Amino acid sequence: MRITKSLCPECLEIIEAKIFEDALGRVKIRKVCDVHGVFEDIYWSDAELYKKFDRYWCEGSGLSEPMVSVDGNCPNNCGACPSHKTTTILANIDVTNRCNQNCPICFANASAAGYLYEPSFDQIKDMLIGLRSQKPVPCPAVQFAGGEPTVRRDIVQIVQTAHDVGFPQIQIATNGINLAKKPELSRMLYKAGLKTVYLQFDGLTEMPYQIARGYNALPLKLKAIENCRAGGLTSVALVPTIARGVNDDQIGDIVHFAADNRDT
Repeated sequence: MRITKSLCPECLEIIEAKIFEDALGRVKIRKVCDVHGVFEDIYWSDAELYKKFDRYWCEGSGLSEPMVSVDGNCPNNCGACPSHKTTTILANIDVTNRCNQNCPICFANASAAGYLYEPSFDQIKDMLIGLRSQKPVPCPAVQFAGGEPTVRRDIVQIVQTAHDVGFPQIQIATNGINLAKKPELSRMLYKAGLKTVYLQFDGLTEMPYQIARGYNALPLKLKAIENCRAGGLTSVALVPTIARGVNDDQIGDIVHFAADNRDT
């Protein structure tokens, strides 16, 4: 189907990879490291669905003003280099590594850093201006994450600044605690220009929260959704951490819940 570049999962060397359809109708990726051997994984579980989406494959024209000059060593360089085929589509800005949870499972490993990472408001503003200045196409979407972005007292001002510099899509990745406990926050974020709440949501029973979050967070999730609805936010994306034997049997329930609450 396609030859691409990948990484050896052992030494992180950039190696060639082949994407192909197997006899079971799955799309797989196969790569060979000279030192660590062959690696093969499922890339898409349904080859026909992959082909449907593959029709939209295209490569952009890249950046006319790359942020770094070194080419050909992605992803080991830091920044948008000449190898990038498009400008930034969705920028993810970690505004803090502080968090008001201490989850046993944490995508960002927020509590383990051992130091505070929290760029200043002016630094974040410079990032936003830089993203909107990309050519030939300005970055259209930004997500504020962390840590927990709503622990920053200036989060509404940060969202407002993203709106003011021209981002048409602004979202926050959040555990929802402050949205649940501070009903006015949803309205303030909505008025500042927030479009989407990317809400941590592990299921519709207590158990997955006890395991993934260390306590029953479901009532807070439901309250956060209720406050988003009341505050005018009409795009809440439910973001579960799926664990086998914990909540993989609730995927359908989460989808049904989303459909039943599609007004927000």
